[in-house]
Amino acid sequence: MAIALLTTMSHRELDTLQAALNSALNSLRIAMDESMLSPLSSQYAVDMHPLDSLDHPTPVGVYEARQAALASITELKNLLQHPFEKVAESAFSMYDFVTVQVFVEYGIVDRMAREPSGISVETLQSELNLDSRKLTTILRHLSACGWLRETHDGIFAMNRSSGILLQGQRGRALISVPGNMRIAEALPRWLTHPESRFSQSPGHTAFQLANNTTKPFFEWVKDDRNYLGGFAACVEAIGEYITPGILSDYPWETCLESTIVDCGGGKGSLAIALANRFPALRLVVQEKEEMVALAEANIEARLDPNSVPGTVVVEAHDLFSSQPRTGDNYTFMLRHVLHNWPETQAVSILEKLAAAAGPKSKILIIERISGHCPDTLVQLENSPADTTDVTSSASFATDQVVLNSSSRMPQALALHLLCLLNCHERTLDQWRTIICQAGLVVTGLYKLRAYVSVMECRVIRT
Repeated sequence: MAIALLTTMSHRELDTLQAALNSALNSLRIAMDESMLSPLSSQYAVDMHPLDSLDHPTPVGVYEARQAALASITELKNLLQHPFEKVAESAFSMYDFVTVQVFVEYGIVDRMAREPSGISVETLQSELNLDSRKLTTILRHLSACGWLRETHDGIFAMNRSSGILLQGQRGRALISVPGNMRIAEALPRWLTHPESRFSQSPGHTAFQLANNTTKPFFEWVKDDRNYLGGFAACVEAIGEYITPGILSDYPWETCLESTIVDCGGGKGSLAIALANRFPALRLVVQEKEEMVALAEANIEARLDPNSVPGTVVVEAHDLFSSQPRTGDNYTFMLRHVLHNWPETQAVSILEKLAAAAGPKSKILIIERISGHCPDTLVQLENSPADTTDVTSSASFATDQVVLNSSSRMPQALALHLLCLLNCHERTLDQWRTIICQAGLVVTGLYKLRAYVSVMECRVIRT
């Protein structure tokens, strides 16, 4: 009787995840073949795969299948992993970060790049003056994290992933910003600090506690040019990761009759990418005074030399000051800007743009939308006060599961920005509340092949 019971037991969750993973992998194979993409390899390839590019969008079918597969794998691990192992991984996760820092900052990855078949820890000790015994444990940890492969005892080689950490690659900028560990360590103190416990001020953050300062982050950073350069490079790298989706999945041809003003545009990377992709566009990058020189140098270095002079220009402007460019001739763009600010300041920024915009002007807000996001504009148009979907899908790979489980990056970034700036991720309803308070209305919502979406807004005319 017991044997019969065991054979009829339902493994519903396991079966659902297995089916979801098999379906996603089959779809991935088909989509890659249709796109003429070579097979993937992580352990036996050193060169980056076309899918690793930050310069071209991932084909739609490949993007969707990959996201679904990664979400399935994450949920399978959550189902199968022993809880104590999960605790242990979290307890020692700080070494995931610091070992990558060692790998980069002490030149190990750059030295390994010259030996694609592998290099011994003894050679690394001789050339880099680092203890081979300590290096062995560090490199084995990196191997367990998927950054390397140990080809023989004590001999390590790069794999496809580690190429993103080489000199000049965008991943290097992300890992090289100093002080992040110190900020993370201040998080528990910040939650119970008497002045900060319930504060929403950007002057009461874990960043202030970690750096023993009363200055908000953006005031503090402008006084340290070395840190500013590294931080700007990190922000630029994150922006460039999502840029291919922005360029490909929004109808930029609808902006050809206006000049695009990139408000808080950093070093101008998105403006440069837009100008290089759509030569007929005209763009203005607005940034704080201390960023202007960095943006101008970046434009000079990376804008297509055949571009018409003045295609992309830079001007100093504060987001909280009146917008000098007014009327229908302008489209205003905010990418990764409003998430830096609490609601009151975010509304103030948008109010300045609403006051400057003409009836035909568009305000493009490029941000992550957490929680439920409608698949079409019908829900926005027919039910402007409620974007909650009361129906539930029987499929495993719902948008919400894929969003939460396919990548930890968006949520980790949201947590880091909370600690830096006391800013919060927002649902679509929360975004629309802020947008409405500023006198704007969402007229379009564009999902991208990225973790952000484009909310297209216009001024409410009474």
